[in-house]
Amino acid sequence: MFKFIKKLVFPSLYQALLITFIFTILILIGTLTPLPQKIDAPGSDKWHHFIAFALLTYPLAASHKRLGIAVFIFGICLGASIEIIQPYVNRFGDIMDFRADVIGVCIGYSCGLISNKYNKQY
Repeated sequence: MFKFIKKLVFPSLYQALLITFIFTILILIGTLTPLPQKIDAPGSDKWHHFIAFALLTYPLAASHKRLGIAVFIFGICLGASIEIIQPYVNRFGDIMDFRADVIGVCIGYSCGLISNKYNKQY
């Protein structure tokens, strides 16, 4: 069991790329799937945005510092693009969602760098 946890905390480059790809697809499906009608639920999904984008950014930052920078930029661009596209698929584009995305990217990236440094020491 500890090997499984170690692989999640300290992913190899291949695992990090795979996890990032999967999270990108899940985020796109979750945020751009058209809704039958607009749901008025402001503020309820900020934690979802934060967690999704932190999980998007963490693996590559933890496994490879330079690719972590690329996924940091990618995460911010993805969040902005989603908020721009959402009104066209019967969803709400919200600047506060983008803010949660950016905070998630920053936290995921920071935790990944700390994990990367810790992994290299041991």
